[in-house]
This record gives sequence, structure tokens and C-alpha cells, in this order.
Amino acid sequence: MKGDVYYSTITRKQDELTGVEVIQLTDNSGDTYHPYFTKTLIDSENNYILLASNRTGSMQLYTLRFKDGQMVQITDREGVIPFSSVLDAWHHIVYYFADRTLMRVRLDNLEIEELMQIPLGFKASDLSIDNSGKFLAFSYVEHMELCTETGGTYSTHREKHFRRPTSVVIRYDIERTTPYVVWGEGQYISHVNISPVDSNIILFCHEGPWLQVQRMWTARIDHDKVYPLVDQKVNLERIGHEFFTASGRIGAQYSSRETIGDEFLRHGDIFINVDGSNERRYDYPYTRPSHVQMNYQETMGVGDRAPIREVMEDKGNYMSLLRYEGDTIEVGLLCAHGTSWRSQMSHPHPLFTRDDQHIVFSSDLGGRSNVYLARADWDKTIKSDK
Repeated sequence: MKGDVYYSTITRKQDELTGVEVIQLTDNSGDTYHPYFTKTLIDSENNYILLASNRTGSMQLYTLRFKDGQMVQITDREGVIPFSSVLDAWHHIVYYFADRTLMRVRLDNLEIEELMQIPLGFKASDLSIDNSGKFLAFSYVEHMELCTETGGTYSTHREKHFRRPTSVVIRYDIERTTPYVVWGEGQYISHVNISPVDSNIILFCHEGPWLQVQRMWTARIDHDKVYPLVDQKVNLERIGHEFFTASGRIGAQYSSRETIGDEFLRHGDIFINVDGSNERRYDYPYTRPSHVQMNYQETMGVGDRAPIREVMEDKGNYMSLLRYEGDTIEVGLLCAHGTSWRSQMSHPHPLFTRDDQHIVFSSDLGGRSNVYLARADWDKTIKSDK
């Protein structure tokens, strides 16, 4: 029930390859994982993290305190959408969707409020908040009956892309409790993120095969302008996993080739200002890790694959730390995560703690999804051989 308190048994071990300390924060009581890693999930003082768990039979939201594993259940209803949840880290409020209803729960007294509903026939996608705690951003997408569902994480993405569902991007004014329609079109829109430092800027993507979409888009609300931030060469470049850095720059991952039909030989990360200026591209020595995120000081990155050799069939079993030098990225294998990659809740989706000392990630190693911390120790990583 809402308000119930649990204490998760915390266990510690050293990674067998690197000796890095890995801390298991949750204890196989159901499946537990963190919501989407580009959203705000850790409070401003680095005391706790927002998690989702089905430990009581249905998927609900919890806070977990780092120092002692205390978990507090903060929702208790059907239809909670964990990946559409976010923490106001400064005011200790959680926003989430339950079916079509946007909700909030105050963590000091667990008081719950209903804020708005999206229209019938649509599903909520994403939810993000700016640092001021005054604005949310999200999209809602037309629900469609699809025939390509196989149980895989992305099995319907291609079909949904070609079906062109109607999508609408919303910025929600929390103080006035009013939604503002930023943009809408017949495209599958997701990965909506509001800038942490400028609530006029919203980043979103066109979902679909990365080769066939102009993936990354930016909306500037005060100018009523929507534009592609990076002019992607369709069928020659694929760009995705977009995110905001702590200072409000935008990062993304890319691969490129010279001719249609060729192998993708160049892989890297892009960082760019929201006005399109100061674009920097960094190339990996081999293929790219996935789900890259940057630390708060913007000195180091993390990814949930570790391609440190030209031929490395098990690269998807490891976490990597990343250092940006000149026009290249130095890759170091940090630790094993050993996940199956079977579902979104088993994807590691790594992020830094606010002090940049640890990496938080999820993994279903052993069968159940759990949440882990790994020490962000560059010196202990196994460095790429190139």
C-alpha cells in the first residue's frame, strides 16, 4: 500500500575483471528498475532515487534511500506507467501517468493530485521536468492496433513509424495547472525532454528506423519554432539516444557511412548547443556503446556496452566509462552488468549520481531486474586497445 516502508538488503562485491566495487541496491523482491535514464530521477542532495517495482504484485513507484536501502511505496493504483514518471529533485515531488491521467505525489506527505487527462485513444509517452520545477514536457501518441508485436522491445517500432500515428507535444505549466500544445503531427514522437535550464526549449524525436527518419528535433516555444537540430543525411547517418547535459547542451549518438549499402564505419557522439552552434563530434575507436549519458561536470560519459576490442562478441555484457579527448573518445570497460536485454526494464540505462562518484544501472542478471551502483573509477577500467 501507499506509504509502506521496506528495507532492501544491500550487497557489495568487486567486479571480477576490474575490481570496481558494484553495489546491489535491491534484493530480488520482484522486478525493480529505474525509470528512463534521461529523466530526473535522483534528488538534488543525492540521497534517494525514484524506482519502479512490482514487488507487491503490480508495478508501482518507490523511492530508495542510498545509505540504507529504505524503500517507500508512493503509488498504489493500477495503470501506473513507470517510464512516464519523473522527480522534481528540488521540491521532492513525483509526476507520473496512470493510464491517461497525469498525477503528482508529494513525498513529504504522499498527498496525490490529478492534474489533467490526455484524450481517449491516445497513450502518454515520456515525462520530463526542468530544474525550476515549474514546467513538465511530454507527448501523447495515437493508440493503434499493430500486427508485428512479438514481445521484443522494439518489435512494433517499424510498423508504427509507417502508420504515422498522430502525436502531440505538451508543455505543462505546473503553477497554473495548464497544458500548452507545443507541436503535433502525423509522426511517432517520443523521447521528449525539456531543457533543464531553459523551459522554452524542448527536445523530441521521430521514432522509427534510425536510417529513415530525421530523428532529432528541437522546439523553441517563445519563437513558436520547430527545427531539426542536426541535419541528418537520411540512409547515410543514423542518430539517436538524444539527451540534455546538465548545462543544457544536447548530446546524441551517431553512425555514418559514405554510400548506401556500405557498412557503418564511423561511430561517435555529438554535442551541440540548442541554437545549433558549437557542434562537436567525437569518434569511437570501434562501434559505439549504447545509451550514453554524461556526468554532471560534463567531463566523462557512461554507456551500457563496452566495445574495447575490434572483435568482442560479449561487449553487450559490460558497462563502459568514456573520456572525450580532442576528436575521439577513450573507452574503458568498467564492470559487468550481465543483463539479458529482454525488456526495457532489463536495459541498464546508466546514469551518474549527482556527485559523479557512481553509476546507477539496472540489470536482470540472475532472472529478476535489480538496481545497482558501480564506482565511477576510471583508473580501474580496462582501456580500449585503440
